[in-house]
Amino acid sequence: MTRRSYCFVLPRYFEGIAGGAETLMGGLARALKSRGDEVEIVATCARDNRTWENELPEGETSVDGIKVTRFPVDKRNLDLWIPIQVAISEGKPVTAAEQLSWMTESVSSQALYSYLVQNGSRFDLSFFGPYLFGTTFWGSMLNPSKSVLIPCLHDESYAYLDVIASMFRQVRGCLFNAQPEMHLARSLYGDVPGDVVGMGFEPPSRDVVAGLEPYFTDGAPYILYLGRKETGKNVQVLIDYFIAAKEEGSIPAEVKLVILGGGSFSDLYRNSALARGDIIDLPHLSEREKQRLLRHALYLCQPSTNESFSIVIMEAWMVGTPVVVHGKCAVTRHHVVESGGGLYFTSSGDLGAVTAFYLERPEARRAHAEAGRRYVEAEYSWGAAIERFDRAVAMLTGPTLMGAKLEVVQTP
Repeated sequence: MTRRSYCFVLPRYFEGIAGGAETLMGGLARALKSRGDEVEIVATCARDNRTWENELPEGETSVDGIKVTRFPVDKRNLDLWIPIQVAISEGKPVTAAEQLSWMTESVSSQALYSYLVQNGSRFDLSFFGPYLFGTTFWGSMLNPSKSVLIPCLHDESYAYLDVIASMFRQVRGCLFNAQPEMHLARSLYGDVPGDVVGMGFEPPSRDVVAGLEPYFTDGAPYILYLGRKETGKNVQVLIDYFIAAKEEGSIPAEVKLVILGGGSFSDLYRNSALARGDIIDLPHLSEREKQRLLRHALYLCQPSTNESFSIVIMEAWMVGTPVVVHGKCAVTRHHVVESGGGLYFTSSGDLGAVTAFYLERPEARRAHAEAGRRYVEAEYSWGAAIERFDRAVAMLTGPTLMGAKLEVVQTP
């Protein structure tokens, strides 16, 4: 196989980063590196995805054996950016000029762009993601014929912007994480070249899974949410539905809701929920403790309606736990339906019903979990993911696209 050279450009990247897009792109970079390709990751010096302060040292370092080169985030005019950001998030119309101002004041780095200009010829392709950031927009426009998006696209107000549509239509193509994400992109931007790749996993052996002892010692059944405590993840909806189902009597009194992840209940405006005693807020746990918590949950609940893949679903299936997802999320519902690895809900009544089903039908719970595990092993092994990657890259670099006319947009 011909040795290829690839660059992955992200707004931030460091050892132990928990973000889904960064985990996915980092995992793909490591898999390509391990099979002999030349791989480099380019990112900013930011660590916190809220402040975007330059906390990490500038320059070259190594993360998991991969060269990572970081550059400082440019100073931002938040007085200009915030009002446009709010207007977009609320679905209000914004002009093309305002959209460009919004993207200009996004997370950006002139030093990073200069590096890509100077070194871009070394790479066969450069991959940019997620789709919302200045580093993705401006970076991919420097040499769009060799730029591929790993967009992690959601059906949200930002996806309908003219500047986003322009980017999708100019780059070489996209690597998508799931079929519904690809269908969304093509419904919005036309026949975007590319294909579904996703990421890979190495499921633990059954002996390892069997050795994961319970995290709690009281034996009470619990529903688990694993992820950031953010309203954008719909965690507050899960809390409200859980409380309503308890009050309706469809979820038994002994069942608990456990929420593990970064952020706080203050971010969810649900501090009072912690006084109930049946809702448990956990801090960051080690990987093994997380697996213990996952392994013995009644089910993992993924309430988000904006997902392009959802790594935690695959993690649950790998340790033998079914999943319950929001019925309005096309991607996670697709995973559940295709795999047979769980159920979905759209109301507190649904949440109560699926909880009762798994409590009363342990054999069905085990069957769903096993179906999910088989789905991960068949569709999301690293072998399967890299095979899809190679097929997508061959399509994107084939003769039918070599003569495409692409408009170049100047960086800010």
